[in-house]
Amino acid sequence: MKTYLTLFALYLTLSFPAIASDDDTAKVSESKFYTGIGLTTITYHIYYKDSSPARHLTSGYFTPVTLLVGYKVNDRVRLQTGVGYGGSSDKAEWSRNHQATDTVRYRAASRTKVLSIPVTVQADLFKAFRRVPLYGTVSAITAYGNTKSSLTETLHGVPVTVYTKDRGVNVFLMAGLGTNFKISNQFRGYTELYLLKRNLTGNNDFDYDWEAYSPWGRRLFKSFAFGVNYQL
Repeated sequence: MKTYLTLFALYLTLSFPAIASDDDTAKVSESKFYTGIGLTTITYHIYYKDSSPARHLTSGYFTPVTLLVGYKVNDRVRLQTGVGYGGSSDKAEWSRNHQATDTVRYRAASRTKVLSIPVTVQADLFKAFRRVPLYGTVSAITAYGNTKSSLTETLHGVPVTVYTKDRGVNVFLMAGLGTNFKISNQFRGYTELYLLKRNLTGNNDFDYDWEAYSPWGRRLFKSFAFGVNYQL
C-alpha cells in the first residue's frame, strides 16, 4: 500500500501542472494506438468452486497492476485491453488455550496469485472547462487465480502439515466515470472512479469484498483507478 501511495503522490505531482496548463487537450493530435500502466485502490476477491484454504485465513484477494494497450475508434470511443497481476498472503498461529505450553498448536498460511485480463470500452461524455474530458468506462475483467495454503498441526512438538491448492476463474463487471489530461505531447494521465463493482461468476460479499459498510471515505478511496498512457 505504501508503494501505491508513493506512486499516487508522484502521479499527482506530474498531473496538476498539466491540468493547469493553458494547452487545450481537445487540440492535441492523438495516435490511434496507445499503451500504458494502470494502478488501482480496488481489492478484488476471486472465489473457487471447491475452495479448501485453511480456516482462520483470508485468501483469493488481489489488487492488480495492469499493462494496457488501447485503440482509438473515433474522437469519442476507445477500446483497450491488457494484462494485470496481483495477489495477497496471510498467516496465523493459534492453540486452544492460547498458551505456549499447549500440547497442540496450529499454524496456517496462504498465498494468492492472480493474472487478470480486462476488456474496456470508454466513451467521452463532455469536456469540463474545455480541458478535462469526462468519459464513461465499462470493463469486463477475467481473473485467473491460484491460491496455495498450508495447515500445520504440532502435537507434543511433532509437526504434521497438510498442503492444499485452489485454482479458478472469475469474471468481474466494473463501470464508472473517468477523466484524462495531457502531461506532455505523448503522455496522458487518467483517473477513474468506479460506481459499479460486481463479481459475475463468484460471490459478492459486499461487506468484505467491496467494503460497502465501511466509512464513506474508505469506500470512496477503494473505488479508484489511475495511471499514465503513452501515445504510440
